[in-house]
Amino acid sequence: MSLYIDLSEFLVNPITTGIQRISGEICKWAPKGAFTPVRLHNRRFVALPPALIAAIVRLFAQPGPERVKEIQRIGAVERGVPVSTSASDTVLVPEVFDNPDRFKFFRSLDEVAFKRCRFIVYDLLPLTHPEFFHAGATLGLHPYYWLLRKATCCGFISDDTCDNYYRRLLRTSERGGVVLPLGSDALGPKPKRMFLDRPLTFSVLGTIEPRKNHEMILDAFEPLLRQVDGLQLSFIGKIGWVSNEFAQRVRALAAEPNSGFSFYSVSGDDAIRKCIEESRATIYVSAAEGYGLPPVESLWLGTPVIASAMIPSLKRLDSKGIHFVDPLNVVNLRRAVMAFVENEYANRKTEEIKQLNLPTWQSFTEEVLHWCAEGRSAP
Repeated sequence: MSLYIDLSEFLVNPITTGIQRISGEICKWAPKGAFTPVRLHNRRFVALPPALIAAIVRLFAQPGPERVKEIQRIGAVERGVPVSTSASDTVLVPEVFDNPDRFKFFRSLDEVAFKRCRFIVYDLLPLTHPEFFHAGATLGLHPYYWLLRKATCCGFISDDTCDNYYRRLLRTSERGGVVLPLGSDALGPKPKRMFLDRPLTFSVLGTIEPRKNHEMILDAFEPLLRQVDGLQLSFIGKIGWVSNEFAQRVRALAAEPNSGFSFYSVSGDDAIRKCIEESRATIYVSAAEGYGLPPVESLWLGTPVIASAMIPSLKRLDSKGIHFVDPLNVVNLRRAVMAFVENEYANRKTEEIKQLNLPTWQSFTEEVLHWCAEGRSAP
């Protein structure tokens, strides 16, 4: 039996963020030789040299243009060998894609061959929360969702995604598949000790877009920044789909001397880790998520989280290290911030994190490999 990992999308755009990060972590933690990397070319898979996996691992360890060039060289279709999967083979598809050639390829597979494909499903937010997306912006994903409807073996990154898949996409009361919680440790090992009595700095990680509720956060903080001595707020993430007025508001406040507000549109992993470790708490009050990596990455690094109650990654945890804002509104968010201004409360929430058992990228990869080996399938 051969286990193939389809890296077609990654090889077109070898970056270390988003869905590509999941592919990179699988490559990093899988035992040597566990996967054969493949990409689609001329409507068939071509197998690429095993050295490609090592090259991807090096990119995530030390990102840079030379690493990208190495991946592009090793992963070039000219270096691939055409393969035809057998009845005992499995193809892992860990990517979301909108490539018409890939749609045609998967649709052309017969029923037996298609059953050998295992899809990791991240979210169905364009279907469940279309209000958070540009009109027509997700039309290219409709064929992808059609493939997922036909898939017989899906893995889900959260219970929420699994439920939405059956309830909203398949429109059935049946449930199946396997839940594969994502890792929390992409930013490095846990700190050796918990840091207490931190400065009054709060950080918000993630692309600035409506469903992340950055505007609500700013509304909650602006009066506090003028009233609470030493209070600081930072947004770390590029500006995405938001109104011009809010984008200008963010930039203007960040440019204002002594405003207590900072905005960093681009940060590497080391800078993000430093920001989290120096924060009294991070804030993640998104209105809709497939998973929600930033809050569990914050907890992994020993920093408490102020979060909305619907974050899927936090639902398997209790409230240790977490302050849930429910119902989510400006007043309740402001109260949560003021609770953390008190050292006793902030330190207690920090100490609670020691009791958490958070998933790692190694445990995620082991679950993926087990799922592929066992061939668990949705009914």
